[in-house]
Amino acid sequence: MSDDFDEAAIFHEGLRLFNEADWFEAHEVWEDIWVMATGPLKLFYQGLIQCAVVMEHIRRGNPRGVRAVWATAVPKFDSLPTVYQGIHIPHLLEKMKQVVTPILELPDSRFDPALPRGQEMPYSPNDAPTITLEYDPFE
Repeated sequence: MSDDFDEAAIFHEGLRLFNEADWFEAHEVWEDIWVMATGPLKLFYQGLIQCAVVMEHIRRGNPRGVRAVWATAVPKFDSLPTVYQGIHIPHLLEKMKQVVTPILELPDSRFDPALPRGQEMPYSPNDAPTITLEYDPFE
């Protein structure tokens, strides 16, 4: 990353937005650092972005989007250590799974491409996952 690019500020802003359930904006913010990242860091940021997108699909009542993006998000974290960039990856994935699993278990008919978005989902905003840092990776 270039010296004048404030990766830390962007990373933290994305976390704040994610934790405030502003998932669309979190994904937009994190894309700014994802495009400049390389190697494992690029996969990590892509995984975070996809977690935010999954949550946005839940908000919009799009079970097909949840299923498709979740399936590609989880493998992004496979090669990373347990704690990466201050985030305990298994803990994040477990919190996400708790929200995603009831949607993935919906009847196949709910994933019909002909169905519009805006479906009622087995989800409560009180169950929204948040991300807590174990340490600040930029300090």
